[in-house]
Amino acid sequence: MNRPLLVLLSSILFVSASFARDYYVATGGNDANPGTLEKPFATLEKARDTIRQSKTEALAAGSVTVYIRQGSYFRAQSFSLTEQDSGGQGKAITYRAYPGEEVRLIGGRAVSATAFSPVAPTDAAYARLDPAAHGKCLKASLAPLGITQYGDALQMELSVGGELMPLARWPNEGFVRTISAENNITFGYDDPRPERWLSASDAYAMGYWYHGWANRIEKIASIDTASKKITLAKSPSYGIVAKKPYYVLNLLEEIDRPGEWCLDRQAGILYLWPPEGFERSQILLSSLHEPIVSLKSTSFLRIEGLILEMGAANGLELSGHDNLITDCTVRNVRKSGVTVSGQNNGVARCEIRGLGQTGVSLSGGDRARLTAGGNFVQNCRIHTFGRWERTYAPAIQIDGVGHIAANNLLYDGPHSAILFNGNDHLIELNEIHDVCYEVDDAGSVYAGRDWGLQGNVIRNNFFHDIKSILPGSNGVHAVYLDDCASGITVFGNVFYAISGRAIMCGGGRDNTIENNVIAKCGAAHFTDRRGKVWIDKDNGWRLLDKIKKYNYIEPPWSTRYPRLAHILDNGYDRAKDPEGCVIRGNLGWQNQRWLQESSLGAPGGFKFYTIENNIEDQDPHFVDEAKLNLALQDDSPAYTLPGFQRIPFDRIGPQGTDAK
Repeated sequence: MNRPLLVLLSSILFVSASFARDYYVATGGNDANPGTLEKPFATLEKARDTIRQSKTEALAAGSVTVYIRQGSYFRAQSFSLTEQDSGGQGKAITYRAYPGEEVRLIGGRAVSATAFSPVAPTDAAYARLDPAAHGKCLKASLAPLGITQYGDALQMELSVGGELMPLARWPNEGFVRTISAENNITFGYDDPRPERWLSASDAYAMGYWYHGWANRIEKIASIDTASKKITLAKSPSYGIVAKKPYYVLNLLEEIDRPGEWCLDRQAGILYLWPPEGFERSQILLSSLHEPIVSLKSTSFLRIEGLILEMGAANGLELSGHDNLITDCTVRNVRKSGVTVSGQNNGVARCEIRGLGQTGVSLSGGDRARLTAGGNFVQNCRIHTFGRWERTYAPAIQIDGVGHIAANNLLYDGPHSAILFNGNDHLIELNEIHDVCYEVDDAGSVYAGRDWGLQGNVIRNNFFHDIKSILPGSNGVHAVYLDDCASGITVFGNVFYAISGRAIMCGGGRDNTIENNVIAKCGAAHFTDRRGKVWIDKDNGWRLLDKIKKYNYIEPPWSTRYPRLAHILDNGYDRAKDPEGCVIRGNLGWQNQRWLQESSLGAPGGFKFYTIENNIEDQDPHFVDEAKLNLALQDDSPAYTLPGFQRIPFDRIGPQGTDAK
């Protein structure tokens, strides 16, 4: 695949016409107004409905823009746009912040600091508090404030001054470990602290109960202080074993530092040790259990310059074609930031942070026909994701065919930065660091268990400082092609300070690893022959069935991926080996190991590779390693490698002065 880097879709689809019809919305407006600058509407819905009534005439004259004036717009329901709200080719309908003004669409309720009062010694909750919280903890009854619906357990969140407050937990940082386990639902503990929680009716335990790559949050059903055992309300997905990490949440007894809070759902009382500046700050409780903005089956719509925050669900959901979300901030939402499906939609120059689940998800295209979806996320900063769903909730999730993740900065996530499935995706020019920090057996860019993952390209990215506080037997890696993922190209990347492997190939075929610089990693390359052992052992694999579903020996699959079409030429058993892989023209330096192989499926996996023209351990001559400018100087030994292409290090990450 040799596709040029996608420039913002707006340059093609959202060309401004010479004449445009403008409407205005303001917090002090009135829906009886004509929607002019001097007499604006009060609501987005009024602007939307007005455009619906006059859209044909308005679009005939040019594009349409709704300017939203500065202020906070509290949403009791989604701002919903549907097919009838679409623009046209070259004539977009745009909803945007007025230039230079901050516009916030808030999926929560504001609470005054005066609604809080001290937890007094005569209060029944006082004795449950940690002594450190005496005289510091406040409480607020929510029903008098009109708040009676809290959503599912742990769904409501609290922010003060734009920052999310942490639920009270034990321990405050890190984990404790199960001492024993039984019945996949009960575990033992050895600290006296749980003896304080016997009055807590709504406590939850978050743990990596079995695997280091699978977390679950479950409600605590009971605590047996005599036998020192905690029983959960239901079993986590894989059960519970001993010596696994966990912590406990939503405990009044564990409010012991500023910012911590908990919610007594039965009594409808919120408890908080307020942070500094609490009285002068805006206090928000998330309440909207649907997306803050919804674009369903729309086309040629543009959302620009808005702040979406504090929803109890997703920030923005988009389906349709040729829509663009640009220069927005999506923050502090309980679920995912932006979900995109359809064709030729984009998310550009946005900051997306403080996410309970995924940052941006892209889906679309037809995998059977290999028609591209063409959705993209570009020039975005996505961080602090996976706050609640700690695993498999990445910064970017890609499914389908032909999507692009380019020039993004992705960091601060407990698990993967990018998960992908499908074909012909381009992951390019991203900077990824400080992810996978809480897991084992994971990768910052990850895909697995499919011979049909053909045509995906991971090129010219910068991976650095990836390590976990949860060390295990398998470690964390930069690019992880797991369980026979095949047909993927890893080209022109810089890997630096990866605690595990730079490129982890779990037995896949026809993977090309070329033109990379790999420095100070646990290992540069890994392989094994796991397919010989596991392909037929676990019904969850079914690798041959998966590609048969797409008629892989017939066009378009056979013409697009001819090597896959011939996978059975030497028999099914031979197909399980990692044939056709290439490690060529890579430069290594100060890695603990260059080639690493496990004995899974019998040693000898690298004999199926073409390994040529690599430099295993030589100073790359970085421009400024101390400042993480890992561009190569002109005298780098990399340029002695046949055909080595310059890695455009200066173009990695968000670009331009206008990139958020």
